Amino acid sequence: MTARRQVELLEKNKPRQERAKRTYEAILNAAAELLVEVGIERISTNLVAERAGITVPALYRYFPNKYAVLNALGAGLMDRQNAVFQQWFEDNLDEGGLESLLDNVDELLRKTLQVTRDQPGGLEVVQALRAVAPLQEVRLASHRLVAGQFAQVAADLVSIEVTEQLRCQARLSVDVGYAIVEMAMEDETLDTEAVLAEGSRMINTFWRNQLEQLQG
Repeated sequence: MTARRQVELLEKNKPRQERAKRTYEAILNAAAELLVEVGIERISTNLVAERAGITVPALYRYFPNKYAVLNALGAGLMDRQNAVFQQWFEDNLDEGGLESLLDNVDELLRKTLQVTRDQPGGLEVVQALRAVAPLQEVRLASHRLVAGQFAQVAADLVSIEVTEQLRCQARLSVDVGYAIVEMAMEDETLDTEAVLAEGSRMINTFWRNQLEQLQG
């Protein structure tokens, strides 16, 4: 496995003109399609350029290697998942605080599942972010952000500072939530509704028990 520090992940250029934006999107769409069709090991800049209908040098104007292309795909999906979380977070805080958040975990899981399904190659992108060392940081950074927000709300509710234990519990809950979504997408032998319902119940029960202990 390629070490994370040895791989350049930054895009070379952000497109500004419409034609350049179309080329950039064509590269990402081609990479998503190929990720589904051939997998992370066989995908290459040559294949991506061919599928996108451009030359390899044209691809290199935007991305230095295939990992940078996949990193951009992953960052885009994480941004959309985070936007779902942020909207759910704000709506439920306004509605009834942490109580409302816990009562509506299923809504968050359902919307996260949908936005991941809507992304071409969404499941394969998530799997690549988890399995490929150079791509893992974009997933980790996203999960840390979400967990930090949840930990702060829990701490505020019981009037304590955010502790390492609380931060760890929030992070575990976030990763469990994403694992539930991935399970619902990966395993066709499972009923999606049942997976989401049971996963929501687990997270809800855990946090209600934790808050009782903190308040007691």
